[in-house]
Amino acid sequence: MATLSETAARVGQSLPSLVKDVSQRRIDVYSGVRPRSIHSDEAFAREKGFRTCLAQGMMSTAYASQLMVKLLGPGFALGGTLSMAFIKPVYAGDRLTVRGVVKDRQPENGATRVVVEVWVENQHGEKTAVGHASGLVA
Repeated sequence: MATLSETAARVGQSLPSLVKDVSQRRIDVYSGVRPRSIHSDEAFAREKGFRTCLAQGMMSTAYASQLMVKLLGPGFALGGTLSMAFIKPVYAGDRLTVRGVVKDRQPENGATRVVVEVWVENQHGEKTAVGHASGLVA
């Protein structure tokens, strides 16, 4: 798996996006099927005012982590940070795109910490989660 080199992680650089289809099966596998859950019981989700079942917010965080591992490899897995805020529901059947832009580079213990603004959009281009991630490159 190719990762970014120190010179490739330029401030302002847009990172290659990651696309994920959020099926009900994927939601069920993520947290299990339970009655009276907005994640796995469609009738209950509708009763609570949603159009269908909702994906767990942490799924978006996992996708942002996947993007960072893909781009920074061990530098994210061993020294990375990630903070996300969930701003719009993600529904079963949505297609999500995880995006990132390099915002800063900081020297750290002989390496460089790359700080990335990350966000998740649904198929309508609406942001569903926003945050910041960082990791180290040699």
